[in-house]
Amino acid sequence: MAGLLVKSPKSEQPSSSLTAKVCILETTDLHMQILAYDYFANKPTPNIGLIPLAGLIEAHRNDPTVTSLLFDNGDFLQGNPLADHIARLNDQTQVHPMIGAMNMLSYDAVGLGNHEFNYGLPFLVGALKHADFPVVCANVQHADGGGVLPPYTLLSKQIICDDGQYRELKVGVIGLVTPLITIWDRSTLEGTICATDIVETAAKLAPILRAQGADIRAQGADIIVALCHAGIAETHWKSGMENAAVPLADVPHIDVILTGHTHDQFPNLWATENGAIDPKGGRLNGKPAVMAGFYGSHLGVISLDLVWDESRWRITKSTSHLEQPGNTPLSDLQQKLIALVSPAHDKTLCHIAQPVAKTDVPINSHFATTAPNLSLELLADAQTSALRHAAHGQNWANLPILSAVAPFRAGARGGPAHYIDIREGDLTRKDASAIYPFSNQIYAVRRSGAQIADWLEKVAAFFLTVEVGKTRQPLIGTDHPPYCFDVIYGLTYEFDISAPTKRLRNLCFQGVPVAANAEFVVATNSYRANGGGDFFVAADKDLLYRSTRSIRDILIDNLRTTATTNWAPREVWRFSPLGGTKAQFLSAPHAAPAAGTGISATGASEQGFGVFDIAL
Repeated sequence: MAGLLVKSPKSEQPSSSLTAKVCILETTDLHMQILAYDYFANKPTPNIGLIPLAGLIEAHRNDPTVTSLLFDNGDFLQGNPLADHIARLNDQTQVHPMIGAMNMLSYDAVGLGNHEFNYGLPFLVGALKHADFPVVCANVQHADGGGVLPPYTLLSKQIICDDGQYRELKVGVIGLVTPLITIWDRSTLEGTICATDIVETAAKLAPILRAQGADIRAQGADIIVALCHAGIAETHWKSGMENAAVPLADVPHIDVILTGHTHDQFPNLWATENGAIDPKGGRLNGKPAVMAGFYGSHLGVISLDLVWDESRWRITKSTSHLEQPGNTPLSDLQQKLIALVSPAHDKTLCHIAQPVAKTDVPINSHFATTAPNLSLELLADAQTSALRHAAHGQNWANLPILSAVAPFRAGARGGPAHYIDIREGDLTRKDASAIYPFSNQIYAVRRSGAQIADWLEKVAAFFLTVEVGKTRQPLIGTDHPPYCFDVIYGLTYEFDISAPTKRLRNLCFQGVPVAANAEFVVATNSYRANGGGDFFVAADKDLLYRSTRSIRDILIDNLRTTATTNWAPREVWRFSPLGGTKAQFLSAPHAAPAAGTGISATGASEQGFGVFDIAL
């Protein structure tokens, strides 16, 4: 590959005293962020994306003293307008830009993430057919039992030993994805595939990869790397769990765990250690692990010291860390990557620049989790309008229609630039993508008053418990993602966040308290209705309608027909008054002009966020 050092190996049998070093590199949750460009803000974003990471990858690959292996851990085909543009064209005669970039970087193997399935299985298979590297996924099968992709691969790498000679290292690579894909993407995958548990699948396959001998299945892997598109969460295993990285590390023969899915960073020097998770040392159940953020924010690096023990190479020491790209001149390889993706990038920019409406007020998500918000209201109104049209002639037409929406670009793990920030003037397709960046559909779900109350109680857990009369106390936990902060339009309600539990107050519909046995139809997205965020999984009898078009397209149509003057957010929820009580939260550094009553800027955080006080 251009720009990378090619080694000329000499191979001979190792002796028992030999040692060697290997470096494992991880990208994960790239979400089609190839270029250092923010399509939602329509501007370059330095040091974010695969191309900035390519400089770090080159540096490792060109180190003559250490053999490196490069893996991606999934969620690389979906996530921004460039991804949607490629999927919309669906020209499978052309190499997908992300696959082309990975080919150019000579990835050793790649695993799948849950978002690889968003555009449907035919699109995924068509994109992967141009890959020059193995793509593995062990726990997803066709409905008839056949594998969608190979479950694992065995890589033969030449590693330089301490005597200066090259010898073979066999690396087994298993691909594993959170099994909830069949629930979340039920509308596109139902009846086509099934998914099995991560830990159970690995426990069956790892011994085969490790085994030596006459069995034709025996692979003889020296080390086994798990590409685990699941996060670091619960330490105890339960079948079908979403984030199984920690119990996976307890599976015999699994040596290295590359994690992802939750967009976190691991190692994490600020996280709390427990018996199974060592966030500072970068180990899960004593085994080396890494999670490299998202959008190409970091490169995950695991360094392994190996020793030959007369039968195979074994790991004697490991270190894990994350690297961030810096402002360095572009290499020839990076220039070639830019040239590769530029045609699709330019066409994407032309498409998303098309105006669909106008606004005479700014639209942002700076305070979408602390106050009424116009971006959420526009989305909720589009969903409500679509459902009212779909209700004609249905047996649920007389039920009240509500609309549940959540902010997707509202800081948190995304960082201080991860907000909607639309100025007065034209509303474009880009802006619609910022308000709703995914390809989900609208689902109509029947919910009782009691079920809605349970739904909102889970939303209320987004906030930390505050002490009445105290000031400068944190409002929102660092591990609470904004996309789980659902606002249900059509109702009014309060959250008493001085209470540790049972926080919902004054839940009303049209000014009347909601009875437990009342019935509503709630417009929500397919991810939420199918269990996303662990709120609920709607029973088939309660799934009343599924749109065939994406929520974003429905939003665009609604914006085109909606009056655009004097837009102002209406109050749906509020905090229960707690006299003399204040709390602090983070928002965009320039968010102060959009602050409403009771919210004031107080400074800046080390991460670059603005710090705000809110009077409760």
